[in-house]
Amino acid sequence: MLRMAISCGEGFSSGFLADYLKKEIIKAHLEDQVSVERIPFFQLPQRQSEVDIAMIMPHIEWKIKEAVNPWNIPLYVIPYKAILKPTVYDFIEDAEDILKLADGRTGRVWFPEEKRTSAVTRLESHRKWLAKQEQKD
Repeated sequence: MLRMAISCGEGFSSGFLADYLKKEIIKAHLEDQVSVERIPFFQLPQRQSEVDIAMIMPHIEWKIKEAVNPWNIPLYVIPYKAILKPTVYDFIEDAEDILKLADGRTGRVWFPEEKRTSAVTRLESHRKWLAKQEQKD
């Protein structure tokens, strides 16, 4: 089972996204495959053992840069555009791919083309976006 945390400063915006994803997981009958928890960023260091990956809301990206916590999981900043039209499958694919890319590394992990979160313009998972780029070539 893939266990994802959605995290932001106090948990307000991450709460909305986590609730949306939980409803979508139920609709898609994926409860045995994935779980989503809203964990405010200030609680994440103490609760990181509850999840496999933390998906961080983009407006608190700066907090990751300032954090001095020892991380045991990958942290992925969700691009602004990717939040506009989310599907549960896009979040699952991004989480799976970041975990594979991390290959045991912890702390901040990003896709090679997405070092600057604010410059990302995709509206789907990185996997789908990458497939489209390959079709163009």
